[in-house]
Amino acid sequence: MTTSHEPGSQTIVAPQVLLGNHLKALKLPTFAREYEKVALESAQDRANYPRYLLRLCELERIDRERRNVERRIRLARFTQVKSLDTFDFTAQPSLNKPLVLELARCEWIEKRQNCIALGPSGTGKTHVALALGLAACQKGFSVAFTTAAALVHELMEARDERRLRALQKHLNTVKLLIVDELGYVPFTAVGSELLFEVFSQRYERGATLVTSNLPFDEWTSVFGSERLTGALLDRLTHHVHILEMNGESYRLATARKAQRRGRDLADAPAIDKGDADTKN
Repeated sequence: MTTSHEPGSQTIVAPQVLLGNHLKALKLPTFAREYEKVALESAQDRANYPRYLLRLCELERIDRERRNVERRIRLARFTQVKSLDTFDFTAQPSLNKPLVLELARCEWIEKRQNCIALGPSGTGKTHVALALGLAACQKGFSVAFTTAAALVHELMEARDERRLRALQKHLNTVKLLIVDELGYVPFTAVGSELLFEVFSQRYERGATLVTSNLPFDEWTSVFGSERLTGALLDRLTHHVHILEMNGESYRLATARKAQRRGRDLADAPAIDKGDADTKN
């Protein structure tokens, strides 16, 4: 910034300072960070002004989308960030891989449909749920991830603190609600009714993904009421994609492999030090 000290003169601000202030006010941080570098590159390439502006706009959009995706992932409150790239489909041959890949395109979320993943513990249901949630964040959808037990606890706390309506409104606004581990903990009558209300309010208004270790005919043991369970399943399974994962527990299989490896090493014949020295 240059300043004139003559009486009556005006302060002259450097264009770079003014430009920086304008870009900050317009919320264009990538423009502010990259415009000088891109200007030099454009001059070397003899690019015209529209091409220069196009390059800056592309950089701004890419960076803005990256920040938006990171924000959606943070707000989703995933327990871990996992993708389908790291899922071992060969370990779960019962899982319909083409259907999972189709769900990753997120058209079912746009159509406000549901997805239910069923199978024993350790078969990868949570991994698939997290991966589909990540895909939704990357596609621009808002996501909320929780376990069934944690959600019921949060609903009951909100009811006691007279903020249940605000929580329900938040749960209704997310494009994809993921409720993991339904079936591990039975609910009280009040908890069952509160969870049913969440699913009921989202019916045909938002997409819901549920994972459970129980087949549908055993869900009554969780909700404690055949009438409520029937009404819940009627809503969840109306527009639904079902993922069946009935293979062996991945964690158990991994533990068995490690155990076998340990036994093989223990059973391997020891090399006598003298023999080793002779061979060397």
